Amino acid sequence: MGLHDVEPTTPGTVRRRVPSSVVWGVLLLLAGVMLLLDYLEALPDEWIFWTGAFTAGGVAFLYVFLTQHEKWWAAIPAGWLLGLAAVTGWEELVGGDDRGAALLLGLGGLGFWAVYARRRANWWAVIPGGVLVTLAVMIAIDGGAGGATAGAVLFFGLAVTFALLTVLPGSRMRWPLIPAAVLTALGALTALQATGALELANLIWPVSLIGAGGYLIWRAVRPRHPHGPAGA
Repeated sequence: MGLHDVEPTTPGTVRRRVPSSVVWGVLLLLAGVMLLLDYLEALPDEWIFWTGAFTAGGVAFLYVFLTQHEKWWAAIPAGWLLGLAAVTGWEELVGGDDRGAALLLGLGGLGFWAVYARRRANWWAVIPGGVLVTLAVMIAIDGGAGGATAGAVLFFGLAVTFALLTVLPGSRMRWPLIPAAVLTALGALTALQATGALELANLIWPVSLIGAGGYLIWRAVRPRHPHGPAGA
């Protein structure tokens, strides 16, 4: 057992950590057993095999991420593999609708957020993390809402993602405010379209322009009265 497999806790006590080689050995052993069972047709359904395989791989990477601080990258494959396990089970148990993909994208996005949570210097992980979680929310609500509503969620979610880069520790940049503002405007227009308010806006704009033009003309041609005697 190497030095990296022993973790000091309180003075006088030592907590032993399971070596990474053991984790990967168990994972390979389980994969071999499941492949053998699949070959012998001992599994009742093929989806059980893939769900179990993806879950085992995701848990292995998650263990590495949680126990080895320097291996922050392990959260990314952990999120995607657990997402694949979730969507595989969802499609079989619930149905093959698009909402199962929300689980895949959401867990994949959480993997990137875990990378940033572990190490603030990895501010770049906020962008794919925010995009993937936003797409997951959009897909999840798309089944019960119109396309315009889902589009508004997409634009607002991306706007929040870029805006966070200006305030989160480790980033605090100013350039993300530009795409955040543009995406917010697109989200507002899409939300107006979703609520039907955009049709009303099409009427308000010309009426407002006519009123403003008429006011300027009236100010230009109205008779002007002196406020006092000449020379005062």
